[in-house]
Amino acid sequence: MQENKNSIIISAPLVRVAKYEDRNDSGAKGRSLGVFILLLLLGWGPVRPAAPVTPGKSADSMNAARAVPSKDPMQAKVQALLLAGKYSLGNVAVLVKDLDRDSPLFALNADSMYNPASCSKLLTAAMAFDKLGTNYSFNTVVYTGTPFPPDSGVCRGNLYIKGFGDPYFVVERMWLFVQHLVCIGLKTVEGDIVLDGSFFDSLAVGPGFDEDDSSHPYVAPVNAVSANFNCVSIWMRPGRSVGSPVLVDVLPKAATVKVAVSALTFASGKPSTCGAATRKDGDKTLVTVSGGMPLDAGLLVQYKKVFQTSDYYGAMFERLLNDNKIVFKGKVKTGVVPDSLKSRQPFYVFPSVPLYQAINSMMKVSNNYMAEMIFKTLSAQADSASGSWEKASVLALSWWKEKKLPAVPKIKNGSGMGDSNRMSARQIVELLRYVWGQKSYLPEYLYSLSSAGVDGTLKSRFKDSRLKGIVRAKTGTLNDYGVSTIAGYALCQNRNLAFTVMFNNCTNRKQMGHWEMQEKILEMVLPEK
Repeated sequence: MQENKNSIIISAPLVRVAKYEDRNDSGAKGRSLGVFILLLLLGWGPVRPAAPVTPGKSADSMNAARAVPSKDPMQAKVQALLLAGKYSLGNVAVLVKDLDRDSPLFALNADSMYNPASCSKLLTAAMAFDKLGTNYSFNTVVYTGTPFPPDSGVCRGNLYIKGFGDPYFVVERMWLFVQHLVCIGLKTVEGDIVLDGSFFDSLAVGPGFDEDDSSHPYVAPVNAVSANFNCVSIWMRPGRSVGSPVLVDVLPKAATVKVAVSALTFASGKPSTCGAATRKDGDKTLVTVSGGMPLDAGLLVQYKKVFQTSDYYGAMFERLLNDNKIVFKGKVKTGVVPDSLKSRQPFYVFPSVPLYQAINSMMKVSNNYMAEMIFKTLSAQADSASGSWEKASVLALSWWKEKKLPAVPKIKNGSGMGDSNRMSARQIVELLRYVWGQKSYLPEYLYSLSSAGVDGTLKSRFKDSRLKGIVRAKTGTLNDYGVSTIAGYALCQNRNLAFTVMFNNCTNRKQMGHWEMQEKILEMVLPEK
C-alpha cells in the first residue's frame, strides 16, 4: 500500500522514478507511461498508526505471549533469523500451505490478527471476480433530455451523464469518450450537462483515508463520476535564466485546478529543492510549487490529489468538448437522471476496460483509488441503494462466511489504507486457497499478482533469488509504522503453495530491510521443488 512515490525525474532520454522516496517502475504494454506512473503512485504513502487489533491489551503483548521458542527445527531456524534481525517474534506472522495436499508446511502466529495493509486487495479482487465476473464493465451512460435529431446534432435540452464507478476512467479514456460522442453526431449542447453520481453515496473519503490529510495521490477521494484517479500531474522545469520562475504545467487541464508558483531557477550544479503540493481553495484545487531548480535540472513530474470529484470530471469534460468544437451553452452541474429518461434507450453507453484489466492495474501497482471504486461498486450492485463503505464492509463479511472461510476478519475498506483492516495469516492463506479452486477467474487473479523480480511492486525484489518468477504475490506497506506484508502463491516445480508473511509494528529497520527479511524467510520455508 505504500512504497512512497510522488515524483519522477525525466532527463532525456532517461525516465526514472525520483528519490522522493524512490521506487521501481514497471510498465504495461499498450499503456502510456504517464498513466502507469500515476497508477504506481496511487497505492503508496505514509499513513497513520497500523497497530494490531487491541481488545484490552495490545496485540504486541498477546502475540509475544504466543511466540515461544520452538523445538521444531524449521520453526527454530526462522525464529533465530528473526531474533538476529532484532524482530520481536510477536510482531511477525507466517503461514505456508501446500495447496495440492491441503496441508500446512510452516506456521508462526498464524491465527493472530494483524494489519494486512494492501494485502487487503487480495480480498477485494476475489470478491469482484466472484460477484461481478471477469468481463464486468463499469459503463458510463449518456442520456439526452429531449429527443436528439441526428441531422442537426443539437441536444436542445440537458445532457445527462451517469457514472457507474469506472476505476480506470483516465483522461485518455475521457478523450476517447468525447471522440465517440463526436462520431455519433453530437455538435451542440444547448442545456446543462448534469453529472449523476448517485450510484455511490455522497461520502468521498473512506475509512482509513481520513487519517491522512496530505495531498498525496494514494489518498484521493472517490465518486461514481470520477476521472483520472482524481489526481493531477504537475510538470516542472527550470526557467531560462537564474532568478526566473520555474516553468510549470499541469495535466489534465481543468478549470477547477489553479497554480501558484514561488519556485525560482538558480545556478547549475546545486541540488533541486523544487516540489509541488495541492490544497483545497474554495471550490478549486490550488497547486503550489515551491523551492527551486538549477538551470541544468531535468524535467520533474509529481502527482497529487485534487479535492473535487464530479466537479473535476465536469471541468475536464467541458474542456474536451471545447477542444473538439462541440458547442456547450449551459453549465456543468450535479443531479440525477430523471426516471422518465431511464426508461428510454440511452443516447450512448461508453464501456470501461473489462474488470480483469482494472484488477490487473489495481493489483500490480497497489492502486488504492481503484480498490475503493471497486469496493463501493460491489455494494452498489448488491441492491438498489447507493454503494457505500459501510455496505461493502457488511458484504465482505457475508461473502467471507458464505465461502466458509475461517473466523471473522475486520474489513472497513477495500485497499488496506490506514489503521482499518485486520486479518490473520491463516485467513489470507485460506482466501488464496479458495481462489485457487475457482477456475473461472484463477488465471486472471494469478496474472494480476506481481511476479517476483519481474514486474509490479516485486520488480526490484527477489532479483537474485531462486524464487524469481516463481512467487506471485501482493505486497502491503505502511512505512511509518513498520507494517510490511506479502502474500500469494509459490508455483514450484512439483507443488503449488500459498503463503503469507506479515510484519506489524516492526520499526527496527526501513522497508528494504523488511523486504530482505521476508525474502530470507521465504527462501527458508518454501521447498526448492
